[in-house]
Amino acid sequence: MKRKLSCLVGLVCLAASARADVVTLKNGDRVTGTLVTVRGGNLELKSDILGHLAIPMAQVATFSAAKPVAVLIKGQDPVQGLLELEPSGDWQVTANGRAQTIAAVKVDVIMPADTYQTLVGAAPKPWQAWKGTAGLGYSLQRGNQQTNTFTTTINGIRERPEAPIFKAHWRTNYGFMTLLSHAQQNQSTVTSHTLTTSVRQDYLFSHENFLFGLAQLDHVSTEGLYLRQTYGGGFGHDIISNSHTTFSLLGGMAFVHEKFFAGSYTQSAAALAGERLGMQITKRTRLDHNLNFYPNLSNRGEYRFDTSTVFSFKLSNRLSLNASAIDLYLSNPPPGNQKNNITFATGVGYTF
Repeated sequence: MKRKLSCLVGLVCLAASARADVVTLKNGDRVTGTLVTVRGGNLELKSDILGHLAIPMAQVATFSAAKPVAVLIKGQDPVQGLLELEPSGDWQVTANGRAQTIAAVKVDVIMPADTYQTLVGAAPKPWQAWKGTAGLGYSLQRGNQQTNTFTTTINGIRERPEAPIFKAHWRTNYGFMTLLSHAQQNQSTVTSHTLTTSVRQDYLFSHENFLFGLAQLDHVSTEGLYLRQTYGGGFGHDIISNSHTTFSLLGGMAFVHEKFFAGSYTQSAAALAGERLGMQITKRTRLDHNLNFYPNLSNRGEYRFDTSTVFSFKLSNRLSLNASAIDLYLSNPPPGNQKNNITFATGVGYTF
């Protein structure tokens, strides 16, 4: 009985091995698993026992994939079929009974064919593929003065899933912030409302470079501003873009229309310079910073800038504690109003 059971287990293991991708190392070790990618001189394999492995190709003697793969070559259509590593270090791909050899130096990336099809065919709907954070804060003071302050923030970005071969595509950036404050002492009441929302649409025509158009609406009662409309566009460059850090610079032109509580209107043309930084400092802490600077071209010497900084500490996969600083500066507010409107807030954040 034991002998039959051992034979059965052996057959099961042999069958599983036959369906797996097999790597033989130059030292004679043999590893089985599922191919993730071959990229940058490493063969990435997912093993049920050993987990995720990154094996340098210099240590690989033989490799064969059990399922069809897609071999991506720069400037050419992908080649799909069954994959095997030749003794020379080049790749042999077999499809429909025909084999061809592809020089390893020409290969950009190799991945399972079904993974490639999923990435290339990805077409998320407008409400899908969003990533970002939403924050909520509230403070209450009771004593000689009764104060209630409510803050909300939303920062999101939508971009199609990363494809193995770059294709020009759109990227949407959205930001929203409100600060509602009400203070009362004796018979005096002060209400302060700030609202700003913006949409920036990027068209990436290369990995790092993009054209953009933006629209922004602002309401800042502490500056006497009833409504500001900003419409513009220009050119941007992603200086850093990886899993831990993103840093972009942009520049262009904008048209600005402002209406103040006093009843005055202004219209002007402005230059635009900005930057956006996102940094995953540790596994749980993150820093996000945005700055847009608008020198007035119609009235020289006047300018404004909007900047926000958010520091977040992750409590779980979705929830975090946030601390933020927002500065809205206008060099020429109506008489009796402050130039600077600075807000410090804390609250709970949600990652989506």
